[in-house]
Amino acid sequence: MALTPKQERFVQEYLIDLNATAAYKRAGYVAEGHAAETNASRLLSNAEVQSRIAAAQKKVANKYELTAELIVKTIVQELTFDPARLYGEDGQLLQVTDLPEDVRMALTSIEFEQIGSPDAPVFVRKVKWAQKQGAREQAMKHLGMFLEDNKQRHPVTEMPDAALDQLIAQKAKELGITVH
Repeated sequence: MALTPKQERFVQEYLIDLNATAAYKRAGYVAEGHAAETNASRLLSNAEVQSRIAAAQKKVANKYELTAELIVKTIVQELTFDPARLYGEDGQLLQVTDLPEDVRMALTSIEFEQIGSPDAPVFVRKVKWAQKQGAREQAMKHLGMFLEDNKQRHPVTEMPDAALDQLIAQKAKELGITVH
């Protein structure tokens, strides 16, 4: 069964931010309050709509070569990132082009600022990297350490750091990532 033009528009709008209620409204459907949420949810549960969304998401994943392995690799990079690798032996911050790829991939921003007078400038560099807590939670979900109701299957808080480090190192080795 083919989608109506409005349903097709809903699919396209949903793919923007994965917000069904907002997509429902942007697609031109009219509903107030909770009715919009309910109707959007109903539309999202339509088999043909789901099929179109899945096909579009698969197309994007293929275009950018997005795989589960790549996602796990980035999680491992965030978990194993060592800020010391940002610096050379002389203690100076390395140029971005001189950083190893896995270090660059763990960075979220680099800012350069010149302050002071032109005669005596001071250069400030700020480097931010991904927070390990988010990566840790993603890794735990990937490894099945959360149940559907978000209760932990294995209390990681009681897991010794050495055991967690060993698990991370094992996953990094499987993915061919160098851990320092």
